[in-house]
Amino acid sequence: MKFGDFIRRVGERADIGDRFEAEKTSAIVLQALCDRLSGKEANDLLAQLPAMFKELVVVSPSAQPIPLEEFVRRVADELQVEPDEARKRIRAVFATLREAVTWGELRDVVEELDPEYVDLLA
Repeated sequence: MKFGDFIRRVGERADIGDRFEAEKTSAIVLQALCDRLSGKEANDLLAQLPAMFKELVVVSPSAQPIPLEEFVRRVADELQVEPDEARKRIRAVFATLREAVTWGELRDVVEELDPEYVDLLA
């Protein structure tokens, strides 16, 4: 999937009319997700995404144990939106990830997340 297609789909799913805001949303959610994953898994995920994300997301070597509510709060704070809006945007990015990466990669990502994250992947 191309970068522009990824951003457009996130914008459509989250009802974000501004391309810059959809790009910012994608980068912030992917950064939070990669912070939650091991360095190897984050790199594997980014390898299947458009190259621009490798420039926007910094991968740390080890996973941060971030509970779901803190994950949502971090995204909401970064985007300066309410938690419900952050959830909507996270779901939009995760739905787009399902289209952009292989099933095997998505499964590997899900296996590193706490079960409570399933709500955002639905």
